[in-house]
Order: sequence, then structure tokens, then C-alpha cells
Amino acid sequence: MRRGTIAALAAAAILISLNGAAADTPAVGTDSNLPVPRFVSLKTPGANGRHGPGLEHRVDWIYERAGLPLQVTGESGPWRRVRDPDGAEVWMHAQNLDQRRTIYVSQATALRRTAHEGSQVVAYLSPGVVASVTGCNGDWRRVAVGGRVGWVENEALWGGDCAGL
Repeated sequence: MRRGTIAALAAAAILISLNGAAADTPAVGTDSNLPVPRFVSLKTPGANGRHGPGLEHRVDWIYERAGLPLQVTGESGPWRRVRDPDGAEVWMHAQNLDQRRTIYVSQATALRRTAHEGSQVVAYLSPGVVASVTGCNGDWRRVAVGGRVGWVENEALWGGDCAGL
């Protein structure tokens, strides 16, 4: 009886430690084998955002802005559940998505020459601007937009997660 109790406690401890290790590992999409959540961008204008994963589901949104950053939050076969900068969640076919990373400016901000508050301003970015993101330095993101390259504080952006850059 005592040996059975010890074995049961040992098995429970192993299961608990395995569950803890799994919690530290980022989730991986069952269909793409890529991390979920992750950021991507819209490949082509005119992409349908559907209510569910399949052509039989109604179109909730038609996305016209190529390069718009989207966050993949789920997968089902070739379909990806994505969240847009406004917080809407829809399903989109994977062929409409690009692995190229972009950001969305959510509040007016300065594009600076270096990743420092006092650095020279290269340009001012308005809310709604979409730019390519190429690097991270602490709370700063290196972006390219309109032929200019510089640094922006991440708090003014949507999609500025450094994972995958």
C-alpha cells in the first residue's frame, strides 16, 4: 500500500513538472508549425476576412491595404484566424498573408535617427501609417517608411513585437 502511494505521488510530480515545461514553450500552429500568436502582413489588397475558416462562412471584412500588420491567433487547415490593428478577428486564407513584418502607427510619433528620446527627428508619423519593421533595441523599433529609416518607440505602434524579427 505504501509503495503504491509513493509511486502515485512520483507520477503526479512528473506530470506537474512536464506541464510546467510545456507552459514555457510557445504554442505552435498545428498546421504551419509556426508560433501562435505571431505577426504577419497582408499580402494582397481585396482579401476577404471571413466569420469562420472556410468559403461557406460570410465575409465580415474586405481588407484593401497590402502590408497591413495582422496577428495570427489560430489555425485551421489553410485558414488563419487573424486580429487586425482595430481588434477585429476574422479568418483569412494563408495565401493572403505574408511573413514580412510591418507595424501600424497607433498614435502620432516621431521617427528618430537613433533609438534615443533626444535623437534627431527624421520624420513625424501619423496614426494609420504602415511601415516595415527591421529591428529592435529595447523599447524601440527600427522602421522604414517613405524612403526614410529610423527608430520609433514601441508604445506608439501596433505589431511591434520583436519575436520573429
